[in-house]
Amino acid sequence: MDLVIVNKQKHVHYILPIIIFFSTIILSYAKIQETALPFLLPLFIVSFYSGYLYLTCFLTAIIGISIINQDTFTIVVIITLLLTIYLLNFTHLLKTKYISFIITAILIPFFYANHYNILQTTVLVMLTLFNCYLDQEIIPLIIHQNKNVLNIKRLQALIVVVCTLFISFIPFNTTYTMIFLRYFLLISIYYLSIEKVMPIILYLSILLMLIAPSLKDDVLSLILPMSFFFMMQPKNKYLFISIFLLSHITLPFFINYNYFYYAFVILVPVFLFMISPQFKNKKIKINPEFIEISYQEQLKSKADAFASLFHQLTEVFKEENQETHLSEYVGYVYEDVCHHCSSKKYCFYSQEGMSRLGKLISKGIQKDLEVDDYNYIYQHCLKPDDYLKSLKNHQKGYFKMLKVNHAHDHLKKDLFQEFSIMGHVFQNFSKKIDEQDNEKKILEHLKAYHFEVYYLKKIKKDYENYMLEIGIEDIDEKTVTEELIPILENYLNESLDLVSIKKQHLQIGYTSILLKHELKYTLQLAKKQYALDQQCGDSILTFGLDEHHYVALSDGMGQGYIAYKESKLTLDVLSQLLKNGIQLRDTLNTLNTLLKIKNQGDMYTTLDLFDFNLMNSRLKVIKYGAYESYLIRNHQIDVLHSHSLPVGMASTMKMVSYDMKIKENDILILTSDGVGEHFFDLLKKYQEEIEKMSVYEIVSFLFQKSFQKKDLDDMSIIVIKVVNRN
Repeated sequence: MDLVIVNKQKHVHYILPIIIFFSTIILSYAKIQETALPFLLPLFIVSFYSGYLYLTCFLTAIIGISIINQDTFTIVVIITLLLTIYLLNFTHLLKTKYISFIITAILIPFFYANHYNILQTTVLVMLTLFNCYLDQEIIPLIIHQNKNVLNIKRLQALIVVVCTLFISFIPFNTTYTMIFLRYFLLISIYYLSIEKVMPIILYLSILLMLIAPSLKDDVLSLILPMSFFFMMQPKNKYLFISIFLLSHITLPFFINYNYFYYAFVILVPVFLFMISPQFKNKKIKINPEFIEISYQEQLKSKADAFASLFHQLTEVFKEENQETHLSEYVGYVYEDVCHHCSSKKYCFYSQEGMSRLGKLISKGIQKDLEVDDYNYIYQHCLKPDDYLKSLKNHQKGYFKMLKVNHAHDHLKKDLFQEFSIMGHVFQNFSKKIDEQDNEKKILEHLKAYHFEVYYLKKIKKDYENYMLEIGIEDIDEKTVTEELIPILENYLNESLDLVSIKKQHLQIGYTSILLKHELKYTLQLAKKQYALDQQCGDSILTFGLDEHHYVALSDGMGQGYIAYKESKLTLDVLSQLLKNGIQLRDTLNTLNTLLKIKNQGDMYTTLDLFDFNLMNSRLKVIKYGAYESYLIRNHQIDVLHSHSLPVGMASTMKMVSYDMKIKENDILILTSDGVGEHFFDLLKKYQEEIEKMSVYEIVSFLFQKSFQKKDLDDMSIIVIKVVNRN
């Protein structure tokens, strides 16, 4: 009994079982060394995995054709395999992943008993094993009957199966077999590529030689012209065929060329190809591997190298700050005034130590002297005027050097921060590449929870949406919904929906599970601004990046063009840093440093940043000196306050954020301070009406109500509503 749980009730498809039935009959004529078992047994596995209906169709066809052809050997082998599998399962010794090995192992004594030699047995067994693994790729297509589980590898397996069906007609008519084989391969090359199809051609050539060794010339006439597409594979259909036809010029040099025969088997498939309907897209859209491992490793290596470089540069600026040495300036005064003075021994070298005159030099360089200090100098110094003049001159130099060193220290600090940020950026980027949730890592994670995972495929539809196809032994519906899905959601930090659970052959315990991740929500946004001057000082920016969608509002200090210029610069730098892969925290620190250096603390801007992560349905709200924002949810209004200074005001910024789960029909409102202090009362008063409006109606309504206040200022209102994608 098959267990099927799907989102929508589906009718049973009978087309595929019928295809299995006729494919079994056709493949029974594809014989190598007078046996078709290398092709029939892989189809037996496909039928066995796919369900009782498919297995029944296969057995009916194999028994019927074996009786007609009086082939008792094939019937005995199939029945023996079927009984062996059920016996192993009854004794709990069967693992579905080993069925291919079990089948090929059982074949060996049968071939030996039927007087096959060692070489023949080895070739047939290896061919059977290879076909078993190849045909298993198409099992998910039959089980799920969902185009989203199709990928390049499975399409290649499907092409091999179809071409093998064509080859089965060789005993009846070689000419038409080669015509349809060429035609199908031409279509495959045109819509895929020669790189993906050539391995198939080579494998089919081996099969042709094993089935009919006399077809050597036909095999060469198939391989050689197709190889020309490695040099050039045009997208234009007519140019594609022209190259294919011209490539046959070389054939007479390699084969016994029958002009009439080869003209027929070449021109007919070309004609069929030309009249075939063409897809709008030149390439069939197959779900490719999202990131090539080799490219991923190269990218990670480069990121690690850049991270190391910036960490080294950081160490350079991590050295201790340069000190302004006071003793150096004391020495200057000593050289100017005291070096040739007759009392220098008393002032500096007496047994009691340095006199007060010597100590006052140090004090006078660091700060202005007091009245008592001046009186003491005039009473005890032999050259008081020269003493004070030199002290004053070198005090100026000391203070100037203090300012230079202070500026230098600040520059080093800023450069240290920037290089440190860049180092962390590349380090985080490298870590992100390394920690991508590929199939292997997900598989290892599930095995850590003691799931017996037979296979796992991650099939990407685009960057945001994908499907997970998992084969797990000994698992029921309750375990899938209550344990497996929550474990995967927690690990991936993404929501997963169940598409189907199909348990093929309940007695085997092999369950095929199909999960999907699709963005649940989308955003509706409307905005409106008022400028007190010719130019509004507020700037608004919205953009999407991967799974994130950013909405930002910045209010420049003051009004008019100058305020607009500062707020726009803030948002432009913010977007460029984020789009170049800089982490949000590092982006905000860099933005604050740049604005502080640029404006020297004289200008600053507020920042309202809403970071929607539509992948996991979460929202992060960051506010720097910004006016309060509002969340309307479940007939309640929550106020989001700012707890930080504006951007560019302080040397360091502490990132304080609201982190929340977004829900359907959430209404979020961002405003600048121009809306006035009674805006919250306005929302409370008209809350019921607002919840029934569209975002465009809400923003127009609030703008009109806010515009009625007496003290007008630059004003911006942004309204965002969370809606279900469906």
